[in-house]
Amino acid sequence: MVEHKIEQAIIDFGMTNKLDGVLIGYSGGADSGALLSYMHKYAGVHGIRIAAAHVNHCIRGAEADRDEQFCRDVCENLGIELFVERVDVPALAASEGKGLEEMGRRVRYRTFRGIIDSHPELHSVALAHHAEDNMETVIFNMCRGTGIRGLSGIPPVRGERVIRPLIYCTKSEIIGYCIANDIPYVTDTTNGDIDYTRNYIRAEILPRLTRINPSPEIAISQLCTLLRNDDVYIQRRASEFLAEHGIESSCCRSLISQQEPALLSRIVRYMYDRAAERLYGRGRPYMTLDFEHVRAVTRIITVGSAHSRISLPGRICAVVEGDEFLFLGEDEYDRKYKYCPEFRIRMDDGEHVISELDAVIAITREPDIDREFSMRSMFPSFEHIALRADAVTGELYIKNREAGDKISLCGMTKLTKKLYCDKKVPLGLRSVLPVFCDGGGIICIPGVAVRDGAAAKDGEDAIHIYYAHMTKANEANEANGANGANEANGDNGANAVSSSASRNN
Repeated sequence: MVEHKIEQAIIDFGMTNKLDGVLIGYSGGADSGALLSYMHKYAGVHGIRIAAAHVNHCIRGAEADRDEQFCRDVCENLGIELFVERVDVPALAASEGKGLEEMGRRVRYRTFRGIIDSHPELHSVALAHHAEDNMETVIFNMCRGTGIRGLSGIPPVRGERVIRPLIYCTKSEIIGYCIANDIPYVTDTTNGDIDYTRNYIRAEILPRLTRINPSPEIAISQLCTLLRNDDVYIQRRASEFLAEHGIESSCCRSLISQQEPALLSRIVRYMYDRAAERLYGRGRPYMTLDFEHVRAVTRIITVGSAHSRISLPGRICAVVEGDEFLFLGEDEYDRKYKYCPEFRIRMDDGEHVISELDAVIAITREPDIDREFSMRSMFPSFEHIALRADAVTGELYIKNREAGDKISLCGMTKLTKKLYCDKKVPLGLRSVLPVFCDGGGIICIPGVAVRDGAAAKDGEDAIHIYYAHMTKANEANEANGANGANEANGDNGANAVSSSASRNN
């Protein structure tokens, strides 16, 4: 029965082409002993290369050393090369703040991957997970909170390297197979310690399920197959969407906000993974988003404000900025959206290159059509503001944006922060827009507002401000896919900005 189920799994999950050069994860227990015995027989018939790997976790002291020696003896008798790795998992788990189970799993996979990478004749890793293991995983994931992928259980084939030929077999069938074929094995005494979550599920929960169904592992295995098929289909649809629109770690918010929830959640997870890979490389620590993370991110995409941010694992932020949605590292976010140089610079007549803002500002007492044409041609983000000369009191200067900044507008005093929001000025632009001031306070902000009574009309004596963004502002505009400041023109004092520019063209 066991060999028949193994062969069926090999066919059903396309493992045949992965059996030419197999590393077998061998703990010495009944499950891995049955797998080792079957693969030894398979290798003899098909002439393939096999080897085994044993990881001593240094958790059980003398018993762990006994298991290691047992594995050495069995492999020596069978003529199978054995790789042994000793890792102090308790110390490693304590240093990294992880549980023993999680750290042990990480160590095993890292060991297997290292052996495969250094031995080109070995192409895949065969692990001895069986039907009950799969059922435990489903219950564990369900109680922790998971989606379709978590409820799909242990994948019979994982990527290009990991296969699980015993996935259809039950524990009792495997024990019977070992007894019938004189396959020796050792028993891990910690398997009875219900302080370990999986042991608790195995000892306390699974037996109760047999009151409902005498073979719950088979029913759950069938459920996993159905869910896995659905997940593959939905993931394929999501992958096609991502490829069609060239999405990596940023995209147009309006493009994805109307997608079905099943697709949107996968798009979010994919983009997060790409951002983590970009920040930390392919060998990054394993990071994932749970249900609450994904729900929070999808919410800011679908109904969030024009400027929204959520902090996620790995010091990564999900950011909505206008119609752009993207993932950034927290340091990247601070550089992009919190950059705010401090300065105060007097604006005399003539041209000023403002390094703090990567901007060019020219002040003239007469309209300069040639200058305007030249700056409009050279800089994609440009403003011409005409201020009444008699409305400017004291010296004209520019300063950086500050908390609490206010301007007189429509007969009221308004916070400039609110004006930035109302006019949908991208966050990346706000800190590099100069705030023009005189003795009466703020007189204008390009693309945002001009103080009451300060905008010049035709024929009035005026001070002309020609203002152009360079690097930082252009990058912010490109990143947001919109000229937020230009779009804002059309209300209140900003009318003077646009009408003045068009009048002098």
